[in-house]
Amino acid sequence: MTVIDMAADTARRLPTIRSADWFIRIPLAAIIIEQGMFKIPDMAIQAEGYGLPLVLFALATLAEIGGGIALLVGGFLRNNWFSDLLTRLAGFAIASVVAGVIVMIYFGPFSGWQLQGMLLAGGLFFLLRGNGDVKGRSLI
Repeated sequence: MTVIDMAADTARRLPTIRSADWFIRIPLAAIIIEQGMFKIPDMAIQAEGYGLPLVLFALATLAEIGGGIALLVGGFLRNNWFSDLLTRLAGFAIASVVAGVIVMIYFGPFSGWQLQGMLLAGGLFFLLRGNGDVKGRSLI
């Protein structure tokens, strides 16, 4: 038995924590919801400051708040197609808004947008993985 075979065998025997995604899900949802709530009081002023139409800014705000809530609800309603879809839609909403922020504000070197990069990665994770426990489906 080679070292690689031993490592693979050991990895298969390690226990997995089925709900470990909560370690990503909770802080991601909290940050995204907080960012959306921060925009509500003076939405028109902020939209003008970024040079965005108010409608687009309001949609981004709704996507942040709704995406964060959907991410949490999707985690609570596990093991059905609806919760998996909800989680994926939340990931899409989060990734879309954060990618827009990165392009608008921080486009350039990876300096100053590390938080947004991690939020984007979290959104993409849930978009591509969903809840990860719907039986009978695997892309990889």
